Amino acid sequence: MKKNILKKISIGLLSAAMMVSMTACNTKIKVTYDYKAEDYVTLGEYKGIEVSVDTDAIENNLINTRIQNDLESNTTYVETTRAAQADDKVTIDFKGSIGGEQVSGFSDNDYSIVLGKDTFTVEGFVDELYGVKSGDVKVVTLTVPQDFSDAPEYAGRKIVFEITVKTVAQPNVPMITDTYAKEYYNYDTVAEYRESIKNEIQDTIDEKVTEAKKQAVLTKLQERCTIKGYPEDYLATKTSDYEQSIKFYSMMQGITVDEYCQKTFNMSFDDYVKKAVAQEMILQAIADKENISIKDYDYKGELPQFAKDRGYSDKDSFVEKYGKDKIVKNMIIQKAQDIVMDNAVYK
Repeated sequence: MKKNILKKISIGLLSAAMMVSMTACNTKIKVTYDYKAEDYVTLGEYKGIEVSVDTDAIENNLINTRIQNDLESNTTYVETTRAAQADDKVTIDFKGSIGGEQVSGFSDNDYSIVLGKDTFTVEGFVDELYGVKSGDVKVVTLTVPQDFSDAPEYAGRKIVFEITVKTVAQPNVPMITDTYAKEYYNYDTVAEYRESIKNEIQDTIDEKVTEAKKQAVLTKLQERCTIKGYPEDYLATKTSDYEQSIKFYSMMQGITVDEYCQKTFNMSFDDYVKKAVAQEMILQAIADKENISIKDYDYKGELPQFAKDRGYSDKDSFVEKYGKDKIVKNMIIQKAQDIVMDNAVYK
């Protein structure tokens, strides 16, 4: 009898210990915020937002972009004696010199540029190729970009290019006809060719439609809320972060960060940053109102997928880069956004 009693007591103690352990592992994670959302945001109604998204237009745009890319791949070029113009392919040898010394990184042979489509690291270089003819030699003086990170020692310096034009070739662009679809892709009609592209990029179409819905809802959400101001230090931090991330893409296109934002988002860089910060503050205010929090158990369970969705296959490297505090805050923001999206009405 005594052994049974002791056994029951032991089991009871073990169960109690397990409950304490599980409770300890599933406590709410405390996070530190850079601002108090209610100081900067007056919330509007964030549930039941109605939006309309033209899914057919998104689908057609993606299919047409793919067709255009295919068309460019199948375009051939024929040499011409006339002056180079838009869409021509110009093949050149060039030497770049800074301070009287040739710089290998700014020199190349048999380098081809399609005018109006391709870009070059140094602004103004491509513009100098309009109007040239095969055999021309020209010397131009330009300026290396101030933010040239590949070789910062040359940033902002004058560079002299000696350009020798080897060939100018005009494009021979195929017509998009049933014959084209058959010859290049083995489909009897253009309609079949388009349908094959749709099937191939369906995942991308779905992603773009989802993103368009999200942006439409968040834009309308922002219209329903009032932004009373911005936390200055946090705005400065986000400005720096966004400038670094956008600079890569703007340099790829040979334009400034502000020009990239105007071209891509139809707004200035400053307005883009303020819109992003305002959106974050609104979602934080919603999270506060909904009492959203992350418990340790949920954090560990959701972390692998959360990291993967942001391009990290290894959750540990994701945590190492951003830190647990920042990740948890973003998880909370995501849950607030999910509430808005799940309660939206799509027409």
